[in-house]
Amino acid sequence: MEIKRYKSGNEALVALTETLIGLINAKGTELFHLSISGGDTPKNLFRLWVDQYKEKIDWQRLRFYWVDERCVPPEDPESNYGQAKQLLFDPLNIPPAHVYRMRGEADPEEEAKRYAIMLHERVPEVNGLPRFDCIMLGVGGDMHTASIFPGNLALLTVKEAVTTATHPVSGQRRVTLTGPVLLNDVPLLVPVIGPTKAPVVNALAKGLDENNPTPSAYVVSKATSATVITDVQ
Repeated sequence: MEIKRYKSGNEALVALTETLIGLINAKGTELFHLSISGGDTPKNLFRLWVDQYKEKIDWQRLRFYWVDERCVPPEDPESNYGQAKQLLFDPLNIPPAHVYRMRGEADPEEEAKRYAIMLHERVPEVNGLPRFDCIMLGVGGDMHTASIFPGNLALLTVKEAVTTATHPVSGQRRVTLTGPVLLNDVPLLVPVIGPTKAPVVNALAKGLDENNPTPSAYVVSKATSATVITDVQ
């Protein structure tokens, strides 16, 4: 894991984008399979891409997938897909055929199975699991990542590529990628932006506490390549 610190949130997101462009360019003309997350930081990232990178990235080569999704319809304000559609896909005219969303309106268990099958068909596999070209992960104040919460660490090591989870406070159902996919030799870009995230960055900097593991510390500590990008000094 590497932590890169920048003077502002915008500078951090620009640095993340430039890192992503390097990964895209390294694949030449091949398709680039990118798994994205939802939340406030992705909102700002998507706006940056539309404003400053519309002509700087070959968007037609990208295929978009999700790290996790709330079990709500796509028009719901909490939908990660709905957020990305409004702020990124529509403004950049990304073809719907290039977007592989988790269907939050579907039965969670059935959707997890469907999404895993789709990934098997669409994303190159390593070790019998899909290997994305990049995964963008968020980290919550409780140190969860994807929809792997501290009370459900078993999702870090299950055999399934995609499964369901339940938010420990709201009880909201989720569909999420699992630890083995997040750690399948894939570059992880982890933006942790804003003054409220200082405890998160400090916890990640300490590394994995084997006696008190958290999902995010586990993932970034064990990843082949994990870059935490932050404005926390």
